[in-house]
Amino acid sequence: MKMLDLFAAAIASGCAVLFTSAYAATPVENLLNNVGAYGEYAGITNTLGSSSGGIGVRAESYWSGIYGNADISYTPGTLSNTPAGHSTMVNLKLGYGVPIDSSLVVGPYVGYQYFANTNTVDGFSLTDSNNAVGGGIFAAWAPDSRWGVQGQLGYLAGVSSSLSDGAGYGFYQQAANLLNVNAEVDYRISGPWSLFAGLHFDHYMESGQSLNLLRGTFGAMLSF
Repeated sequence: MKMLDLFAAAIASGCAVLFTSAYAATPVENLLNNVGAYGEYAGITNTLGSSSGGIGVRAESYWSGIYGNADISYTPGTLSNTPAGHSTMVNLKLGYGVPIDSSLVVGPYVGYQYFANTNTVDGFSLTDSNNAVGGGIFAAWAPDSRWGVQGQLGYLAGVSSSLSDGAGYGFYQQAANLLNVNAEVDYRISGPWSLFAGLHFDHYMESGQSLNLLRGTFGAMLSF
């Protein structure tokens, strides 16, 4: 009876080791599977731009090579040279990552961005919104379980744009194309918790004019 118990225990122990080995996440997988929240400081660096603080939430997933990224931010202050305003940005990415080794993943993605910037003068509000789709390449590097670096470089073509006032009246305008560049450094502080700092640059181009939006982010995330 004791031999049977020992044999059963050995089988159970072996299965547990195999299960753990099969599903043990690599450092780069830990880096890319997370949910987080952050504060940001954003500003338009040209065309009479201004700057303001904001907040955001984001989620990332990397499973069986499929990469997903969702990021939503809100800036309650004006980004233009007006007395008041606010802005909202949504970025979505879906791609496929090729593992170079256990610490490095590189791959293409398709992306979508919605950006709306509202300016208010003497109680009159005007919202300029833009929708763009495109693609690019992403990379993530985690040399160990503590540190990680990731980034994306993409180009999105404008598909629709509108200019509307607070009463709901508006008209369509030519949509802006954009170059999107993101870089982020992550540092694991304890268990699944990490801090991250990022720099995000969007260069909008429309009818020979351009607008540069620069955002710095700092926040915390929970890896899963």
